[in-house]
Amino acid sequence: MEEHQCNGRQPASIKSLDNRQAQKAVCNSIGRAVENAVHQEYDDEIIQEDHAFDELDTIIFDNDDTATISSLNHSAISEDDIFTTTKPPREAASRKGWKRRSLRAWIRKIEHKFLSPETARAINTIQKILAAFPDYGVVDLFGLYSPKEVVLSILALSRLQHVIATRSENEHDEDDKKNETTIDKHIIEELAYYSIFANVAYGWKGAAFCGRIPFGNNNRALLSRTGIEQDDILMTKWHSKTNRPAFFLVRDKERNTIVLSIRGTLSPRDVLTDLCASCENFLVEDNPAEVLSAEEDPIITDSESSLGDIDDSITSSDWGQIQFSRAHSGMVEAARGVARMTAKIISDELQLDPTLSLVIVGHSLGGGVAAVLATMWKQRFENRVRSIGFGNPCVFPLAITSSCDNIVSVTGEGDPFACFSLGHIADLTKALSKLCSDDGFRDEIMQHTGTTSWLKPEEISEEDYVWCLNAMTFLRKQMNSEILVPPGVIYVMSGSLFEFPTDESESSVKRYNIRTVDPTVFDEMRISPRMFDVSRHVPARYETVLQRIAASA
Repeated sequence: MEEHQCNGRQPASIKSLDNRQAQKAVCNSIGRAVENAVHQEYDDEIIQEDHAFDELDTIIFDNDDTATISSLNHSAISEDDIFTTTKPPREAASRKGWKRRSLRAWIRKIEHKFLSPETARAINTIQKILAAFPDYGVVDLFGLYSPKEVVLSILALSRLQHVIATRSENEHDEDDKKNETTIDKHIIEELAYYSIFANVAYGWKGAAFCGRIPFGNNNRALLSRTGIEQDDILMTKWHSKTNRPAFFLVRDKERNTIVLSIRGTLSPRDVLTDLCASCENFLVEDNPAEVLSAEEDPIITDSESSLGDIDDSITSSDWGQIQFSRAHSGMVEAARGVARMTAKIISDELQLDPTLSLVIVGHSLGGGVAAVLATMWKQRFENRVRSIGFGNPCVFPLAITSSCDNIVSVTGEGDPFACFSLGHIADLTKALSKLCSDDGFRDEIMQHTGTTSWLKPEEISEEDYVWCLNAMTFLRKQMNSEILVPPGVIYVMSGSLFEFPTDESESSVKRYNIRTVDPTVFDEMRISPRMFDVSRHVPARYETVLQRIAASA
């Protein structure tokens, strides 16, 4: 009887377990039916892909992975490739796509809320440059080779460069002295004179850095350093923005000129302008009608042509008069921004007095922007505009920089920014990649340069030196990237550039010298312990050395 009761009735715990299992089975059946229906609906229609945020894909995701997924989604899948091309489950893909669009939307909202259009555009340009590094010829050394191979290759290349550079300098020392004596005294005095205007563009902060008094007042520093009067200040913009550096515009009655001085890199926004390091074509004439008032800032739309604004009067006339040039992208945009704010004032001043001329000066970034402006305005202010840059960075491609006859660049020996461009980086990585892949060639370089004799290249035998020249020629054949160099006529200051003597004796003054050099001197980045020594780039050094050279000339 008890056995019959047990077989006929189940305990309550077992009943509840069966109920839960039944409910779960029903839910699973309903879920599978709904899923099949949804999948059938998706399969019967063409899914529209959202490409609104594809521009930011290069920021968040790897381009290669994105391209691979895109190609897989649009290509036929064979049985042999089933394991490599199988799509992820549709729920996972849909959820991932929603998260990606949501993240991109939040990034876009943050950009619009906290960044100006110019800053956002500059950041976007920098991100594109970084994503396209292989297209510029930059080799990922640490991704392809071991750190040991990279370090040994750097050591071998630095020895080779040091031996050749030192021997070449010794062989051409007499020629350099002859070039030094051919520089006219008036040119040196003019360089020293305008170096003051270039440094004053840094405002009271630059004056305080040099130990001078006018704290907190930029105009006071301008008047006290240059000696001009208050009425001669035409325009000042002491705060920079992305692609629009700080500058001031004054009359210089002493030399009967209009001086436009553009500040170098001082703020993070200026750094963004520097990092827009790709090359861009521009028209050698901006649009005279498109100028802004002193209270406005230039806003360039994304649809604006990279060739700049073409003047209607030029396009409607002889097309043979139109000229294009090519330069550092960030500096071209900065030159356009400054031009839109100053062109009208400068034109009015030059029209009122036909004897006036325009001198555009600057240090570092300011010197590069000044060079681009002098090229842009070469036709508009014919024979009345020139630029003088101090510590000029790499601005124009090597092929066209010598044609800039109205531009002067002054650089100090060893200034790291005189041979630092995207093309220089690409060429350096190409040479190092060759040494990393050919350890036998690398070992031969170490052998011919010796263990200690490379520190004293004059002790290397003539046979070893000839071998080093041939080896460097072979490596330079690998360096075929588009490099930028300082523009125009280039003067290099050498000697004790940063170790100033305490006395003013003749022997001390002779330690400084200045000479003209060919732009090809800057076609290669040299590896050395002080290759990134930014103290050689300080604007006060240029002014002090030029003043002493002018005093001894």
